[in-house]
Amino acid sequence: MQWGTELRKYRNQAGKTQSWLAAQLHCSNGLVCGFEKGTHWPSKEMADRLDTLVQAHGALSTSWLRLSSRRAYPEWMGERIKAEPRASLIREFEPVVVSGLLQTPDYARTLLKAGNAFSAPQAIDHLVEGRLRRQTIWDGPNPPKMVVVFNEAALTAPTGGPTVMSHQLSRLISMVEADTLRLHVVPFDTEQPPFTTSFSLLSFPEQADVLYVEDAVSGRMVTDDDDVRRMDRVFSELLGVALSPEKSLKALYEYRRTFDHGT
Repeated sequence: MQWGTELRKYRNQAGKTQSWLAAQLHCSNGLVCGFEKGTHWPSKEMADRLDTLVQAHGALSTSWLRLSSRRAYPEWMGERIKAEPRASLIREFEPVVVSGLLQTPDYARTLLKAGNAFSAPQAIDHLVEGRLRRQTIWDGPNPPKMVVVFNEAALTAPTGGPTVMSHQLSRLISMVEADTLRLHVVPFDTEQPPFTTSFSLLSFPEQADVLYVEDAVSGRMVTDDDDVRRMDRVFSELLGVALSPEKSLKALYEYRRTFDHGT
């Protein structure tokens, strides 16, 4: 509704009608009306086109990005999203899936569709766009270092099918070889893995480390020193049972070959 109100304001200032906009966009009057009432949410391309047509000079496009970010993440994940660009080091353990910061678009879409089975395709598109926007932290001048430990199951489950997994593993391989990421694999034959639930530890240049934990319905940042120290020890224990970076990279290549043969 907020974005729609802004659209209506700029349309009126430009002296344009909803019908005129609909004709320019080759869509129905009802869709333009829906944008302005807040019952429909435009794609990024549509928002940019509307910005140009009503001469908003980038204001609508900027507003779309800001409001779309709110739509793309659950409320409880906001603190994590804000913290990631400021982190100097991210340590993460993932027992089941590839971390959101490392996912390809197709892999992310597979997981988001599974978790939002009754959502419209457009809504899934927004969620995917939001997840990929998180990954812009790798494009900055001082991206964080990341150390991730995966259970082998997270890298060998055929999430999305062989092609999706092959591309996902290629993404991980390229990040490892570019020294953006240090990756360790906890192999299947580890009899007593120290932990079975995902968690993240974020370190900052001038701030104490924080812990991020998440379950199926919520997530939270934890700053309690005892909790952070305990999970720091758990992460060290995970590294102790995981393969070395060199052996883990070889494992990634092996997993990818398996999926390539399955295509």
